[in-house]
Amino acid sequence: MNAYAETALINLEPTISKIEKLLEENTEASVTYAALECRLAIERICYERLRLAHDYISHDDLRKWQPSDIVKTLIQEVDAKAAETFTLSIAREPMPEGSPAPTRGDYEAMEWLPVGTQVGFAPNKLGKLWNGLAKLALHIEIPTSKDATVKQYGDTQAIASKVKQALAEIKRISEGTLMSTGMGEEVSFECVCGSKNKRRLELLKDGQTINCINPDCDESYDYVQSDLSFGRRTFEIVCRACGTSRDIPKRMVEKLRTDHHIHFDCEGCGETIYVSWRPMQAQRTEPPLKD
Repeated sequence: MNAYAETALINLEPTISKIEKLLEENTEASVTYAALECRLAIERICYERLRLAHDYISHDDLRKWQPSDIVKTLIQEVDAKAAETFTLSIAREPMPEGSPAPTRGDYEAMEWLPVGTQVGFAPNKLGKLWNGLAKLALHIEIPTSKDATVKQYGDTQAIASKVKQALAEIKRISEGTLMSTGMGEEVSFECVCGSKNKRRLELLKDGQTINCINPDCDESYDYVQSDLSFGRRTFEIVCRACGTSRDIPKRMVEKLRTDHHIHFDCEGCGETIYVSWRPMQAQRTEPPLKD
């Protein structure tokens, strides 16, 4: 176990300048383009946090792809402070080797040098701005009758107002000088594919399924809180011809569609074994009526 934080920086200034210039042009097309740039900036803010955290979470653990939902998943699975504001500092002088554990007073007496500040945000607020921009600017209104006019652009004034709201939030977030993967004790294990998987101990739950971070790996593991271990999730497949068994990843089978299958040759007799999902119908037998 260890406590560790990786930091990075995102430069939003070129995007902010582009949005401001588009607003100054104040045409239907330029304001619409400004809305698109705002949407992309919001996605980048959220997805850069995901990129930085990918050592701690598999892409398959993301339940939804919308930017705000991804950040919420990171808060639950990787770093509880992923969307909070804080300043990271380092002591000017290291503790002498062999010193006893420092007390609160020792920490308060130290001289601290700021490394950088992460500017937080409310995921729900970013999500509403992201959706609002699309609703106003990035979709043509569906005609309600034959006489309705199909307009190329939305209401310029309404779009510009929403863009300014989004731009103010983007500017505020851009003032941050770092993004962090968080602090806290880690546990790790090596997948059978060779990839090292890490998780924040405080965010793990007993029985939680952990997918391997390698996007080309189908392995997954169950976390056992009592001994901080990770057990491989597999199905045991037994060859009907010779009785030889083989374990295959559960995740590989769970991802199969009903019209697909996987197959492999038995190591004992060479028989080809097919694995697939088959729909089944169960008939319920009603219990006899009592007098």
